[in-house]
Amino acid sequence: MEPIVGFILFAALLVIISMAGAVIPHIKVLSDNQAHLLVSLSAGIFLGLLFLMLLPEALHESEEAGFDVHTVMYVILAGFVLIMAIEVYLKHRNMPTCTCKECVEGHDHKVTTLSSFVGLSVHAICDGMVLAAAFYAGEEIGLVATVGMCIHKFVVLFSLSSTMILTDIDTRDAMKYLLGFAMLTPISGVLFFLLFGGMSLEGVIGLPLAFAAGTFMYVALCDMLPEAFHRRGQDLKSLLLVIAGIVLIALINYVFPHVH
Repeated sequence: MEPIVGFILFAALLVIISMAGAVIPHIKVLSDNQAHLLVSLSAGIFLGLLFLMLLPEALHESEEAGFDVHTVMYVILAGFVLIMAIEVYLKHRNMPTCTCKECVEGHDHKVTTLSSFVGLSVHAICDGMVLAAAFYAGEEIGLVATVGMCIHKFVVLFSLSSTMILTDIDTRDAMKYLLGFAMLTPISGVLFFLLFGGMSLEGVIGLPLAFAAGTFMYVALCDMLPEAFHRRGQDLKSLLLVIAGIVLIALINYVFPHVH
């Protein structure tokens, strides 16, 4: 089998598993409180991914390429500030016409979801680059990377889909957005796979991963986590679910040590 054919088949599997994660939160109609509790679990998952997988991998790959930790921190900060600027721009450009509590909350949820979508899209494109580089390192490594990426994408699509429940976006439209998001990594992966032909990949991945980690950090800390504790009457439940999400990623990281 040609390497590019094998890569495309694995990419198709990645899309299928990703969309499974996107569909699950929409199977049952949830109340407002239940939806926020689901976001709490998603916030914990994001925190686990950020601190247990993404940041360690970005630091490791960057240092392997010869970049010092201060350079890596600047790149992470650049990714963080970029998504923060995008969110501020979206808020000011699309101000709600009504100032009632429901309209303001609905507007905030839409902006949060959109900025999360943008931030995670940057990360998804970098994931495609990582997957392509893994396949160039060897088919077995590529297979391990695909399995890890499938788990990673499943939980990311689950979390992103959870935030969409809080908006007035129709389920069909939400699935279209999520399918487009799920396709980003495979499409960018194919493009990078073709681009990497004959190239030396030393030092290629580290800093883009750090930048993507910065965008992911903003989504986790400034979008997902505040939304998790948006309903004061269920703070304790939210805290327990955030911890549960972190523990889930820690277990995945322990059982599948090469998932990142």
